[in-house]
Amino acid sequence: MRSIKEKVLLNFGSTVLPMTAGLVAIPILIENMGVERFGLLSIAWMIVGYFGLLDMGLGRALTQRIASNLGAGKVDNIKPIISFSLKIVLVVGITSATALFLFSDYLVFNVFDITETYREETKYGMYWVALTIPLVVLSTALFGILEGFQYFGWTAVIRLPLNILMFFAPVAGLWVGESLDIAIFTLFVVRFLTFVALSFVIYRELKGFQASRISKEEKRSLLTFGGWISLSNLVSPIMVYFDRFYIASVLGASLVAYYTTPLDLLVKATLIPFAIISVMFSFFATHWHEDWQKVVDAYKKTLAFIFAIMLAFLIVVYFGAEIGLRVWIDQEFSSNSYQLAQILAIGIFFNGLAMVPFALVQGIGRSDLTAKFHLFELPIFIFMLVYGVAEYGLIGAAWAWTARVTLDCALLISTSLVLLKGKRCA
Repeated sequence: MRSIKEKVLLNFGSTVLPMTAGLVAIPILIENMGVERFGLLSIAWMIVGYFGLLDMGLGRALTQRIASNLGAGKVDNIKPIISFSLKIVLVVGITSATALFLFSDYLVFNVFDITETYREETKYGMYWVALTIPLVVLSTALFGILEGFQYFGWTAVIRLPLNILMFFAPVAGLWVGESLDIAIFTLFVVRFLTFVALSFVIYRELKGFQASRISKEEKRSLLTFGGWISLSNLVSPIMVYFDRFYIASVLGASLVAYYTTPLDLLVKATLIPFAIISVMFSFFATHWHEDWQKVVDAYKKTLAFIFAIMLAFLIVVYFGAEIGLRVWIDQEFSSNSYQLAQILAIGIFFNGLAMVPFALVQGIGRSDLTAKFHLFELPIFIFMLVYGVAEYGLIGAAWAWTARVTLDCALLISTSLVLLKGKRCA
């Protein structure tokens, strides 16, 4: 059994190292595709990421239930849980893909403010996005299975090339042409190869487990936990990505890249805490009932470590945004984006910090709380976004996003402290 440090390092390598791919690929894509095309590509990345969360919450639920059952020694429950979950995820993926396929023309011609020149290639690009969705949804669940078993070696081996190729595949597509649909087709190919690799690994790892029927109690636990996660996954990405759609429809697609480029780059910094809390989520789920003190100690150390990392990140970005964007892209882009990057960096700090209590709250089975927090935050965020964009343009959007993630962080930390105190008193 690998130590926690080894698991974190494996997860870190597969999620954080590919950040350098974005640093190299994004300027190339902007230069060759143009700002508007690249802005539309960033929206395609966002849609794929969003639908990857619409798996009925079963990816996260699988991690929690597998880890919890392994901790309790209930290995006979593992295979039926996985089989039951994947059937549901497959149906959700196909349904989501069909819905996007049917509404893609409406999005292109009625929702997004797209220059006439790019509309046709955007339409065909959306078709490829729709075909990618079932692969993404299924892959999310398959990654959840590997993390539940704490097979972080396999997740690293598969996730590393996935995260790198999500940037470099569109760059490779430039050899064929600069059209948006070609770039999105390359993303489909990457996701297909990832799904094949995950399927092969999990089939091999599960051969030794006995097949049996899933109990009604296990179904209920899985669907209840997954249902709350699914609700959270429906609402949370709206708050993460709605600003992009709103900016594209109100201010125009040509301005989206000035907002999404610093945001997408800065969000990659949360891969650092993500690499850690993906491991800690399984740890919290496994040890919550058996060794409460071990959970408390791990929670405190993880929170302090991530606080230090994210604070250093905030300081560097805040004071280096202008020159960094100028060197990375050009002077014009820096002038339009550096203040946005400074504001968004504050939000990224709190967003990264919030991942620790988020992992604890969900790891111990209280996914209902995170969903309720997101429902509470959604109308507040939409109001701040609409008002901010109307009054201050892109700056207003950046402050709205930052205020929302700061509120989320405060709610999660407060709740985690209450849960830990309640467990001690129980």
